[in-house]
Amino acid sequence: MKRPTPSEWRERDSYRKQILATDAEIGSEGNLLQVVEVPPGEHVEPHFHRETREVFYVQQAGGRFVIDGTEVTPTAGEVVVCEPGDVHEVYNDSDEPFRILVFKTDLVEGDTVWV
Repeated sequence: MKRPTPSEWRERDSYRKQILATDAEIGSEGNLLQVVEVPPGEHVEPHFHRETREVFYVQQAGGRFVIDGTEVTPTAGEVVVCEPGDVHEVYNDSDEPFRILVFKTDLVEGDTVWV
Protein backbone atom coordinates (compact mmCIF):
# COMPACT_ATOMS: atom_id res chain seq x y z
CA MET A 1 0.00 0.00 0.00
CA LYS A 2 1.08 3.54 -0.76
CA ARG A 3 -0.34 6.78 0.59
CA PRO A 4 1.25 9.61 -1.39
CA THR A 5 1.47 13.07 0.13
CA PRO A 6 -0.07 15.73 -2.13
CA SER A 7 2.19 18.54 -3.28
CA GLU A 8 1.62 22.17 -2.40
CA TRP A 9 -0.73 24.01 -4.75
CA ARG A 10 1.16 25.38 -7.75
CA GLU A 11 -0.18 28.58 -9.26
CA ARG A 12 -0.25 29.00 -13.04
CA ASP A 13 -1.44 31.97 -15.13
CA SER A 14 -5.11 30.96 -15.25
CA TYR A 15 -5.37 27.93 -12.95
CA ARG A 16 -3.72 26.14 -10.07
CA LYS A 17 -2.84 22.49 -9.62
CA GLN A 18 -1.91 20.04 -6.89
CA ILE A 19 -0.12 16.82 -7.71
CA LEU A 20 -1.69 13.95 -5.79
CA ALA A 21 0.47 11.06 -7.03
CA THR A 22 3.43 10.75 -9.39
CA ASP A 23 4.25 7.78 -11.59
CA ALA A 24 6.71 6.51 -8.96
CA GLU A 25 3.95 6.57 -6.35
CA ILE A 26 1.38 5.05 -8.71
CA GLY A 27 3.86 2.34 -9.68
CA SER A 28 3.56 2.81 -13.42
CA GLU A 29 5.81 5.01 -15.57
CA GLY A 30 4.21 7.92 -17.41
CA ASN A 31 1.19 8.40 -15.14
CA LEU A 32 0.21 11.34 -12.95
CA LEU A 33 -2.80 12.19 -10.80
CA GLN A 34 -3.53 15.83 -10.03
CA VAL A 35 -6.31 18.25 -9.12
CA VAL A 36 -6.77 21.35 -11.29
CA GLU A 37 -8.84 24.35 -10.24
CA VAL A 38 -9.84 27.05 -12.71
CA PRO A 39 -11.03 30.15 -10.79
CA PRO A 40 -14.22 32.00 -11.74
CA GLY A 41 -13.83 34.02 -14.94
CA GLU A 42 -10.58 32.34 -16.00
CA HIS A 43 -9.69 30.62 -19.28
CA VAL A 44 -6.98 28.02 -19.87
CA GLU A 45 -5.66 28.73 -23.37
CA PRO A 46 -5.95 26.16 -26.18
CA HIS A 47 -3.29 23.48 -26.17
CA PHE A 48 -2.71 19.83 -26.94
CA HIS A 49 -0.38 17.04 -25.94
CA ARG A 50 1.58 15.07 -28.50
CA GLU A 51 1.54 11.78 -26.57
CA THR A 52 -0.20 12.36 -23.25
CA ARG A 53 -3.81 11.33 -22.74
CA GLU A 54 -5.80 13.22 -20.08
CA VAL A 55 -8.78 11.79 -18.24
CA PHE A 56 -10.80 14.53 -16.54
CA TYR A 57 -13.16 13.71 -13.67
CA VAL A 58 -15.28 16.74 -12.80
CA GLN A 59 -15.40 17.19 -9.04
CA GLN A 60 -17.09 20.61 -9.01
CA ALA A 61 -19.02 21.70 -12.10
CA GLY A 62 -19.45 25.20 -13.47
CA GLY A 63 -16.88 25.21 -16.25
CA ARG A 64 -16.73 23.99 -19.80
CA PHE A 65 -14.23 22.49 -22.20
CA VAL A 66 -13.82 23.22 -25.88
CA ILE A 67 -12.22 20.14 -27.46
CA ASP A 68 -11.41 20.22 -31.16
CA GLY A 69 -14.06 22.93 -31.59
CA THR A 70 -16.80 21.06 -29.70
CA GLU A 71 -18.10 22.63 -26.50
CA VAL A 72 -18.60 20.26 -23.56
CA THR A 73 -20.27 21.42 -20.34
CA PRO A 74 -19.84 18.51 -17.93
CA THR A 75 -21.70 17.96 -14.68
CA ALA A 76 -20.12 16.90 -11.40
CA GLY A 77 -19.16 13.22 -11.59
CA GLU A 78 -18.79 13.22 -15.38
CA VAL A 79 -15.64 11.97 -17.13
CA VAL A 80 -14.15 13.56 -20.26
CA VAL A 81 -11.13 12.06 -22.08
CA CYS A 82 -8.74 14.06 -24.26
CA GLU A 83 -6.72 11.91 -26.63
CA PRO A 84 -3.23 12.93 -27.78
CA GLY A 85 -3.60 15.68 -30.39
CA ASP A 86 -7.01 16.90 -29.15
CA VAL A 87 -6.82 20.69 -28.94
CA HIS A 88 -8.57 21.66 -25.72
CA GLU A 89 -9.19 24.70 -23.57
CA VAL A 90 -11.10 25.33 -20.37
CA TYR A 91 -13.45 28.16 -19.40
CA ASN A 92 -14.99 28.96 -16.05
CA ASP A 93 -17.95 31.30 -16.45
CA SER A 94 -19.37 30.47 -13.01
CA ASP A 95 -18.93 32.11 -9.61
CA GLU A 96 -17.23 29.03 -8.12
CA PRO A 97 -13.94 27.26 -8.91
CA PHE A 98 -14.17 24.60 -11.65
CA ARG A 99 -12.41 21.63 -10.01
CA ILE A 100 -11.18 18.69 -12.07
CA LEU A 101 -9.35 15.54 -11.07
CA VAL A 102 -6.89 14.85 -13.91
CA PHE A 103 -5.30 11.48 -14.57
CA LYS A 104 -2.53 11.67 -17.17
CA THR A 105 -1.31 8.57 -18.99
CA ASP A 106 1.66 8.20 -21.32
CA LEU A 107 2.96 11.43 -19.80
CA VAL A 108 6.02 12.84 -21.53
CA GLU A 109 7.93 15.87 -20.24
CA GLY A 110 7.63 18.90 -22.56
CA ASP A 111 4.65 17.32 -24.35
CA THR A 112 2.32 20.34 -24.14
CA VAL A 113 1.94 22.53 -27.24
CA TRP A 114 0.19 25.89 -26.69
CA VAL A 115 -1.76 26.95 -29.76
